Amino acid sequence: MEPTPETLGRIVEGVPAEEIEQRKVECPWCDSQAVEKVSEYGPHLMVYSYLCRSCNSPFEVIKR
Repeated sequence: MEPTPETLGRIVEGVPAEEIEQRKVECPWCDSQAVEKVSEYGPHLMVYSYLCRSCNSPFEVIKR
């Protein structure tokens, strides 16, 4: 998926990545959106580590 021209413009302007894309993360086990980012780096540099507050299951999300 290619970034839109608006997104590229915001990147060039120096807008933080968190403000560019507000990604909805859901637990893959119970589909709850009550999740907490535990770490910026999981066991690999390309994933975030999350913990579901509903079912207490850990999971990873691939960075974009």
